[in-house]
Amino acid sequence: MTDTTATESAATPYRGAPSRDKLLEIARYFLFIGIVGFGGPLVHIAMMESDLVGEDSREWTDESTFMEGLAICNTLPGPASTQLGIFMGWIYAGNPGAVVAGFFFMLPTFVIVVLFSWLYFAYQAVPSVEALFYGINPVVIGLIVGASWSMARSALAEGRADTEFRLGGETWSIDYLLVGLLAAALVVTATIGTNPVVQFVVAGAIAVGIYRSTWVRRNWRRVSVWSSGAIVVGVAFAVRDRLFDLLGPATRRTIETSPLWGLLLAIWANPWVQLFAFMIYTGSFIYGGGLVLIPFIELYVVNEFGWMTGREFVDGIAIGQLSPGPVVMTTAFVGYKLMLDTYGLVSVAVVGAFVAMVGAFGPSFAFIMGFFPYFARVRENDIVQSALIGVNAAVVGAILGATVTLALESFVDSFTVALAAVTSVLFIRDVHAAYLILGGGGVGMAWYFLII
Repeated sequence: MTDTTATESAATPYRGAPSRDKLLEIARYFLFIGIVGFGGPLVHIAMMESDLVGEDSREWTDESTFMEGLAICNTLPGPASTQLGIFMGWIYAGNPGAVVAGFFFMLPTFVIVVLFSWLYFAYQAVPSVEALFYGINPVVIGLIVGASWSMARSALAEGRADTEFRLGGETWSIDYLLVGLLAAALVVTATIGTNPVVQFVVAGAIAVGIYRSTWVRRNWRRVSVWSSGAIVVGVAFAVRDRLFDLLGPATRRTIETSPLWGLLLAIWANPWVQLFAFMIYTGSFIYGGGLVLIPFIELYVVNEFGWMTGREFVDGIAIGQLSPGPVVMTTAFVGYKLMLDTYGLVSVAVVGAFVAMVGAFGPSFAFIMGFFPYFARVRENDIVQSALIGVNAAVVGAILGATVTLALESFVDSFTVALAAVTSVLFIRDVHAAYLILGGGGVGMAWYFLII
């Protein structure tokens, strides 16, 4: 049996058979959940479990399959609830069902984000809009910190229970190693700005070395080969510009004047290629939830590419939070801004938002439709599980590290700092993000016009 045949056979117990009636049912349901599903991933997941699983529902699948799909979606890069929706469409009506489910799930959020993007960039300079986002910016920073609080509590409890204590009415179980990985990722992201993927790989390797030391000693030759290869690749990537200089003037001139080099430069210079390639890259590695988008966007879109300012990106996150869908839809805001600046046409900017969305969510479709059976097997691997424990801690640190630099632009006075702090506390106490954003905007406008 070939690998392809084996993969197809493994997928058969999961993937359903499509039909016109099934696809229409999928479209109606996920359009509905995309419109009313305010409250974030937990609300989406609860709605799908209630509506689609069990005897008293549409019975698209059984509870055990649903929980397995949820567990795997939680270990994959990308927004878990969106991937779960794609999975439910796939398990009910095959690949067409997955595409229909994902499209209609994201459609309402995409429309909302594009509409708000148009309003934002059309009226950005209006004093009232400036005052509105004067209050919204620190609220978004507070939301990120509040979400990171919950993520840190979960991530730090996944390892060994080195100590336990009560904080904020909750019991925290702490692994000192994970605290160190979180702190290291925070500092590195805030000061050096290292690629988040590199941080995740290093954190995962350290976790395996500590938690699975017996396995590492038993397989030291294989581990040494893989570690050496990873180090060589990492160092080569870090000093890639210097390596190019070491080739010598004649060699560099030959490469730079070759037709292939010119073709590659011409392709990469195209803004559509840059946008789509970056979003594919981002969507493939935003492991741990939508907020992991933040260090990727902050490092590349804000600092390296210069597609938007830090404050504009924070405003984009706010717009994403006001929609019922995943925070990853902020990528549509990025695509809108890039193409609006490049071409100056709203119609082209809308297409840019769509291209960014397809790039960012494309890996989620590929993971479910093409590799779900493989991930179902890999998830049970003890080494993979140990690596993910370290990655989870680094993810929280990277989010907080990127937030530090964004906060420097969002905090313009003591009022904005206080507003962010209050927002964090309220969000931890389960006040909905949309209420906090709208309330922060109103308070900010009042303070801006009456006090400043």
